[in-house]
Amino acid sequence: MPELTADVVLRKIKSGEKVERADLRGLVMPKAMLEGVSFRRCDLDGANFEGARLAKAIFKNASLREAFLAGADLREANLENADLEGANLQGANLVGANLNRANLEGANLQGADLGGARLTHAQLDSAKLGGANLVAAQLSHADLSDADLSTAKLDEADLTSAILTDANLEEASLVGARLRDAKLDGVNVKNANLTNADAPGLQPGGDATGRIKRYFGKGDVLRNAALEFDAGASVEIESLFEQCTIALGEGTELVVGKSGLLSGCQIRGAGKITIHGKFVERETPGIVGVTQLVVSAGGSMVGAVEQPAENTRFAFEPGCYLRMKIQPKKERPSEKTGKGGRQR
Repeated sequence: MPELTADVVLRKIKSGEKVERADLRGLVMPKAMLEGVSFRRCDLDGANFEGARLAKAIFKNASLREAFLAGADLREANLENADLEGANLQGANLVGANLNRANLEGANLQGADLGGARLTHAQLDSAKLGGANLVAAQLSHADLSDADLSTAKLDEADLTSAILTDANLEEASLVGARLRDAKLDGVNVKNANLTNADAPGLQPGGDATGRIKRYFGKGDVLRNAALEFDAGASVEIESLFEQCTIALGEGTELVVGKSGLLSGCQIRGAGKITIHGKFVERETPGIVGVTQLVVSAGGSMVGAVEQPAENTRFAFEPGCYLRMKIQPKKERPSEKTGKGGRQR
C-alpha cells in the first residue's frame, strides 16, 4: 500500500502542498489531472498513471520502476535521473521532456513521441523504441545497446558518442542525424534512411546522377554488422570492417578505398566491386555472385569468388596481391531438382 492514497494525493495537490519524497509504490491514478505536480524523489515503483495528464510534472530523481505510463501526457516533464527501468511508456507523449541520465533499461517506449526530448547519458539498453518519434532528440552519450529502434524516426537527432552496439535500426529514418564517434558494433541498419546523416561509417550522400552514395570514413570500425545496400547504390569504404556480411543489390558499386580493410567479411549479390585496399574473406567463398571484380595496383584480395551463372568479369592491375580461388556457381539446396523433376 502507498503511504498516501490517490485521494490524499489529490487533496494535497489542490491545497498547494508538495508531494515529494513520499512512498507512493503501487499508487493508482489513471487519467488523473497532475500537470506541473512535483513528485521529486518519490518512490513510485509499480504506480499506474495510464493516460494521466502530467505535462511539466517533476519526477527528478524519482523511482518509477515497472510503472505504467502508457498513453500519459508527459510533455516537458522533468524526469532527470529518474529510474524507469522496465516502465511501460507505450504511446506516451514525451515531447520536450528532460530525461537526461534517466534509467530506461528495458522500458517499453513503442510508438512514444520523444520529439526534441533530452536523453543525454540516458540508459536505454534493451529498450523497445519501435516506431517511436525521436526527431531532434538529444541522445549524445546515451546507451542504446540492444535497443529496438526499428522504424523509429531519428531525423536530426544527436547521437554523438552514443552506444548502439547490436541495436536494431532496420527501416529507421536518420535523415540529418549526428552519429559521430558512436559505437556501432553489430548495429542493424537494413533499409535505414541515412540521407545527409553525419555518420562516419554509415553516412550516405548523393552524386550528380542521383545515385545513393554511402561513405564509411577513415578511422571508423564496424564489427559483426549485417549491411544491405539497395540496387544501384554506390558504396565507398575507407574504414575497418571486421566479421561483417554485406548484401549488394543489382548494379550496386562497392569500392574498398586504399585505407579500407575488410577482414573476415563476406559479400553477396549482383554488384560490382573495386578493391584498392584489402579484402580477406570470412568464410569460403568470401565473395558470391558479383558481376565484376577489379583489384587495382596496391590492392589485395585473399579468398574465393563464386561466380554467378553469367560469370564474373575480372580485372587485375599489375602490382596487386592475389591469393584467390575462382569457382563456378554452386547449386543451392533450394535450387536442386525435387521429386518429379521440377525445379523448386
